[in-house]
Amino acid sequence: SARLLLNSATAREPAGLGNTNDLVGRNLQGHVYPQAWGLFDEPVHGSVGPGVSIATTAWNHGNAGIIGGGMLADDFVQPPVLFWKAALPPGLRRWGRGAKDFMRHNFQHVMKVTGPVHEIPTPEARVRVSGQVRDAWGLPVAQLSGRVHAETVRTARYMFERANDWVRASGARQVWGTPPNPGLSGGQHQAGTCRMGTDPAHSVTDPFGRVWGHDNIFVCDGSIHPTNGGFNPVLTIMALAFRNATNVAASL
Repeated sequence: SARLLLNSATAREPAGLGNTNDLVGRNLQGHVYPQAWGLFDEPVHGSVGPGVSIATTAWNHGNAGIIGGGMLADDFVQPPVLFWKAALPPGLRRWGRGAKDFMRHNFQHVMKVTGPVHEIPTPEARVRVSGQVRDAWGLPVAQLSGRVHAETVRTARYMFERANDWVRASGARQVWGTPPNPGLSGGQHQAGTCRMGTDPAHSVTDPFGRVWGHDNIFVCDGSIHPTNGGFNPVLTIMALAFRNATNVAASL
């Protein structure tokens, strides 16, 4: 949605629709995912799907020394190519007989614990539109810049340690993981770039997704989230879409 608004500049709003206060595209969030793996003697049948089989919200709120938290769950539907890319233990090369043997014998003996972290918004993490690169239809492509908030990195580190604790307490004979990456996410769960609020000076839309200054432009995706929370955002997106649509229908 931020890209659409930025690419829809007018004479009245040369920086993009709803962008009078340079807020469209800012506060980009995409969920940092700490990840821990464990190798077990017995089959644990991780990555079977279609959804997680075990999860906890024990650290979603109220954690001393950090802001926010998140949920943790076993990963699901991890195809072999992703297993090969990320789930092989440190020191094992990603090619050759050793890697193939590990995958062949241990694919069902490895469990991954991961989960989205409640990010702290920062206006420096943002979406712009490129001045040089255009897509197949001649429109400027989205360009990401900035980094996640330092407090998000601290929270992700905390959740990374909890994920490792969980795997270790489950009886894994080897535990390894991926520390949190402070870079922006170019993929899943992007949110925050058209945040809703009650003050046009600090938000792009009103509480019902209506772009400030426009009667007939509504945003109903994850970009209106002030924060993304420590869970997958799809149910919140659906709830806000129904809520905003109900408000639009009532105003006709």
